Amino acid sequence: MLAEHGIQAERRDYFKSPFTVEELRGLLNEIGLSPSEVLSKRSKAYRDLGLADHECSDDELLELMASNPGLLRRPIVVKDRRAVIGFNRGQLEDLIDRE
Repeated sequence: MLAEHGIQAERRDYFKSPFTVEELRGLLNEIGLSPSEVLSKRSKAYRDLGLADHECSDDELLELMASNPGLLRRPIVVKDRRAVIGFNRGQLEDLIDRE
């Protein structure tokens, strides 16, 4: 979708190149979101780790996300300190079109 609008983006495969805790913390601070807001509650990792039955602190979630990239909702698209988490065509178009 970004290519359709002539936008070149830096792409990162979370599984081949996982984020460190520090990278995740920095990214989330930049876009003003908490770890729980980017947590994929429908992921296999979420179910396998039993996270529905466990309340985690932000630090615990960051550690889990760094070691289990499947816990991150995908994609995370960032432009000018704003982000769209997960695929939502309307939100992506708003992010792309916003000057």
